[in-house]
Amino acid sequence: MRRRGKGSLMEWFWLTVQRSERRIIRVMVLASVLLLVMQLSAVKDPLDFYMTVAAKVEAPPLDLPALAPPEAETAVKTWTITLRAVPVAPIRVVQDGTVLATLGKGEQQIAVHSGQIQLDGIGVPQIVKVQVVKKDAQLNEPRQNQVMIIQGNIQNFAVKP
Repeated sequence: MRRRGKGSLMEWFWLTVQRSERRIIRVMVLASVLLLVMQLSAVKDPLDFYMTVAAKVEAPPLDLPALAPPEAETAVKTWTITLRAVPVAPIRVVQDGTVLATLGKGEQQIAVHSGQIQLDGIGVPQIVKVQVVKKDAQLNEPRQNQVMIIQGNIQNFAVKP
């Protein structure tokens, strides 16, 4: 009878282990299927997917109308300066890659904005003096009667209010 008791206890233990094993296998298969579904649903980087979901949960997006930039910032202020080339030469006046004028007539009034101005004298064989004859009163640079000497090169000067 003792034998039967030990046998039944061992059988009971063995059946419990087998049931537990089956349950563990079922949980593992279910976890694997769940992992596969999650990976297929998140085609992009899982971290990005998690971050977007977390961001939506923590701070839902607010639909706000776009703010228009102030007009003062979008408008570019222009000034006029008058340049004279002595002797008359085809010196190009360039700002931001755009040719504003050519000093081929000697004196030229030009509309400029803040920034750098280039006097391009490449290809001009003689020495040319370019003078600022007139400028708007609001401009600090260039100075009135400022002279730049061009010797077949490029000279830069600033336009500052």
